[in-house]
Amino acid sequence: MNVSRESSDNGEIVLRLEVDPERVGRHINAAVRRVAQRVDIPGFRKGKAPRAILQNFVGKDYLVEEAMESLVPEAVGEAVSEQEIVPFAPPRVDNVEQTEPTVTIVATVPTKPEVVLGDYQSLRYDEQPDEVDDEAVDALVMQLRRSQAYSLTAERAAEESDIVTLDIKVTADDDLVWDFEDRQFQLNLDLETYGEVFVGLHQGIIGMSVGDDKEFSFEVSEDNESPQFAGKTVHVTAHVKEVQEEVLPPLDDALASSVGLPEVETVEQLTTHIRNQLEERAEQTFLNGIQQRLMTDMVESSEFTISPIIVDHESQHVLERYVQQRRSVAARTGQQFNVEDLSEDDLNEAKEIAEREIKNSLVVQSLVEAVDPDISDDDVTKEIEFANENAPSEEQRLEDNDETRQSVIGFLKRRRTIEQVLKMARGQSEDAAPAVAAG
Repeated sequence: MNVSRESSDNGEIVLRLEVDPERVGRHINAAVRRVAQRVDIPGFRKGKAPRAILQNFVGKDYLVEEAMESLVPEAVGEAVSEQEIVPFAPPRVDNVEQTEPTVTIVATVPTKPEVVLGDYQSLRYDEQPDEVDDEAVDALVMQLRRSQAYSLTAERAAEESDIVTLDIKVTADDDLVWDFEDRQFQLNLDLETYGEVFVGLHQGIIGMSVGDDKEFSFEVSEDNESPQFAGKTVHVTAHVKEVQEEVLPPLDDALASSVGLPEVETVEQLTTHIRNQLEERAEQTFLNGIQQRLMTDMVESSEFTISPIIVDHESQHVLERYVQQRRSVAARTGQQFNVEDLSEDDLNEAKEIAEREIKNSLVVQSLVEAVDPDISDDDVTKEIEFANENAPSEEQRLEDNDETRQSVIGFLKRRRTIEQVLKMARGQSEDAAPAVAAG
């Protein structure tokens, strides 16, 4: 077999293979045997018809096509090995020229993607996390109090925070959506938490007393997340059966102690603990946002050489995730979702996601090579112990072996590299900037 090769600018090698007649003949003979076992030819037992009769029955092109199914992958695989090419994804067969007595195959082999990092040392993010205000702390304290609240019958009209029991019928543009008896609602006008449908419902009920009947309507915006209500007029018929007042426990040291933390025994300690939690959460949310910006800026400033074949290959994995997710959602409503239901937008989005994931991975790996953080055996042991302490089940615990430790080393290197580059970008690192790595 003669093989010629030509490299392209997009990380691919094009191979042209000329397969000798002897090999082509062997694969055609094997194809004849396979086809003979599959077809029924009148007058002959299966597999016993002479080759000439079989060829007349199914056609020569059919036999050649059958032969190519085994010949092409074998020849391409052998050529890739002979040329000492390490493919980064399965090669793509571009053309099979079926000539006699030889067969010519043109295949494209994607090689390892490359990246030349941009000037990440000059990236700076001077913003700071949002400060935690007293209102946010008070809101969490109120959540704690409400988790321990109880209710008493209220001999008055319903007010916000009350719990009402009622018979209720709700329609949206004359389509019945709810028809409930003895349904309970806690009345709340927090639009961000409850959404406009429930807030509109609660507004109409506030002011009603036990035994009251009321009909009211309200409009729902076009962009409401619920298709049952979006852009429709909601009409409510309600009959109130009971109004209960929410009784909150006092904000005292007993409430503080109820959280079950040894360091929290007083109201002051409780509010300090909550504030610290909120500040840690704000810091982590802020860092996650900065990390996303860092990756976006790094990708935009770097130069990549990525074969489109690799992007197409990875996009198939993204589409598989799409299908699994949508099958799960569809199953909850008794429906089905198949690969054929994917839209053109799905295919395009999958390709965009695949390309972004490849580029992010290349950037991180190149940064790891540039920073080269030191990971000790003790670091690895502690990480394995931490993972096992937090494993949801015994089956998900990690074995402390060479394979696991190598995987953990890679994980820790990526994490520490990102941490170091983030510190640099925030002006918190006193170390000299590492050199830019080329892929």
